Amino acid sequence: MFLVVVEYIIALQNQHTICMEEAMASPLSIRLDERLRLNLEQEAAASGIPLSQLVRDLLETGAKRARRDRIRRDSARVARYVAATPSAQELFEETGGTHGA
Repeated sequence: MFLVVVEYIIALQNQHTICMEEAMASPLSIRLDERLRLNLEQEAAASGIPLSQLVRDLLETGAKRARRDRIRRDSARVARYVAATPSAQELFEETGGTHGA
């Protein structure tokens, strides 16, 4: 049951991500020190893309990494709980374990 709930939550998060990507972008103002801005401008120029696109790409990559890391931490927490709790182990076995993973 717990795994089904986790899978449902992940599906909702993925659906939310798709909806957000389809929505119009909204501006975001951030402060950068001169060194960081220069580094970003140089990287954008070297890549042949606008600075704003480079920053969006870097933020998207970082956000995906953060989400992946959070899911891994949550999965590890669930695994520790299942390993330490006989009733959770029983439920895990009844529902088919890792579903072939």
